[in-house]
Amino acid sequence: MSVKIAVLGGGLAGLELGRRLNEQGKDFVVLEKEPRTGGLCRTNTTGPYRWDFAVHAIYSRSQEAMDFFCSLPLDYQYSDRNVKIVHRKGNGRTVLLDYPFENGIRDLPIREKLECVLGYVFARRKKDVHTLAEWIESYSGFGTARHFMVPYNRKIWNCPLSEISSDLVSVKIEPAAPLEFMKNVFWKKEVGRAYQAKFIYPREGVQALTDHIGRDIQNRVVTNAKVSHLRQQNGRWGIFTTRGQKFEADTVISTIPLPELLRAIEMEGIRSHYDQLRWNHTFFIMVGLKDGARFRMIDDCHWVFFKGDEVFYRLTLMHNFSNRFPAAAVAEITDKGRASGMSPEEMSGAVVNDLMRIGVLRSAEDVQVTDIRRVEYTYMIPTLGLAEVKKGIKDTLEARNVFLLGRNGNWEYLNMDNIVLRVRDFVRKNFLG
Repeated sequence: MSVKIAVLGGGLAGLELGRRLNEQGKDFVVLEKEPRTGGLCRTNTTGPYRWDFAVHAIYSRSQEAMDFFCSLPLDYQYSDRNVKIVHRKGNGRTVLLDYPFENGIRDLPIREKLECVLGYVFARRKKDVHTLAEWIESYSGFGTARHFMVPYNRKIWNCPLSEISSDLVSVKIEPAAPLEFMKNVFWKKEVGRAYQAKFIYPREGVQALTDHIGRDIQNRVVTNAKVSHLRQQNGRWGIFTTRGQKFEADTVISTIPLPELLRAIEMEGIRSHYDQLRWNHTFFIMVGLKDGARFRMIDDCHWVFFKGDEVFYRLTLMHNFSNRFPAAAVAEITDKGRASGMSPEEMSGAVVNDLMRIGVLRSAEDVQVTDIRRVEYTYMIPTLGLAEVKKGIKDTLEARNVFLLGRNGNWEYLNMDNIVLRVRDFVRKNFLG
């Protein structure tokens, strides 16, 4: 099959790009390795239970992005965000804190509260910080570092904090002035950034969104088409799949995980960058409850963070995203350490046992079913020097008509709104005269 443009990956970025290319009358094909499109925006079905890969709350500071999502003819549920952090006291009792953690400090036991307040007031707030470990020490203060930032980030990242760039948080977190911080702890509670206080979600699952975006390009999408290698000859790219298919294109736009592209592409010197990239793979374990059973303490939450010795670091409660879903929670576990040696049955059992141990589940008898998926490249890790590495990769690829786009393709942490906006900007720059 010969086309002008080959889009690698049929997740949100690939489908939205295909939709826009189709509007421009371009000749293209989208290659997706899975049996169905959607990428991380897929909704799984286990009996009556519907569940996603992590949180897909749709909000944005960009009105254009929200206008786009709201323009789609989907049945959305509108929600006021309810997010908590589980904090376990020295006696083993569980305390629910508001998220972000700065908002939850007011509900900490007195000793931990004083540590966080004093640590924040006397934090040095150095300008010249480079690593996540340095940023936490400089901006959070010793109390917040001890009681949340350090344990949570060590738990989630498959990488030492001293090797992660401060860019991870410096562009996302705006530390409050000490006076504002004190007001939040002792007087007026804020939700954080106002645009995150409310969100929308398709009642049929986030898959409904990607299905709609891709509905008019189904004849351009090839599923079960995992790319095995790419080779350029006479100015055209040959794209070969593990099933023996071959596609030819003048231009390649990759939204697949950057490490997969680097392993597949035949280009001198490019594969050497593979070892310079770091990432997390993630296990998602769904726990579906029997009729009438509920998750105690957190049943009305949308998602909850866990920084302690639980095997999981976050739970997403799917029934609060859509009132059409039965009660189910999705636990996330980074594929490292203890989890890497577990069988699926052991991992599901560990999740249920931890939920009972901290008081979220009354009994294992409340569980109707569990299910598990392992998803690769869920989180790229912004290691030190990554920006320079990416620039070298992009410059080399673009000189040969290969472009990177999307969360995994461009190897950057993006939410759904920013994926849509990046695709918009890419099309405007490269295909609109």
